[in-house]
Amino acid sequence: MLQFTVLVEKGIDGFDASIPSIRECATWAAREEEALDALLDRLAYFLHREEGFKHQLDYMRREDEKTYYKLIIRS
Repeated sequence: MLQFTVLVEKGIDGFDASIPSIRECATWAAREEEALDALLDRLAYFLHREEGFKHQLDYMRREDEKTYYKLIIRS
């Protein structure tokens, strides 16, 4: 099982989504859901998995304009 913290930051023109523990695993989109979907596709590349891999994304907390999620990937 793999676990990652996902950070979504609301900006002026959209949302930045990233996995801080994986350098360069970050995306941007106009909507939060689109940014998260794109981030999962990018993570699939880094982990050498097929897009659409099974995962669980749980809300953790919100601080100012930042939202934190826990991403769980079961093999």
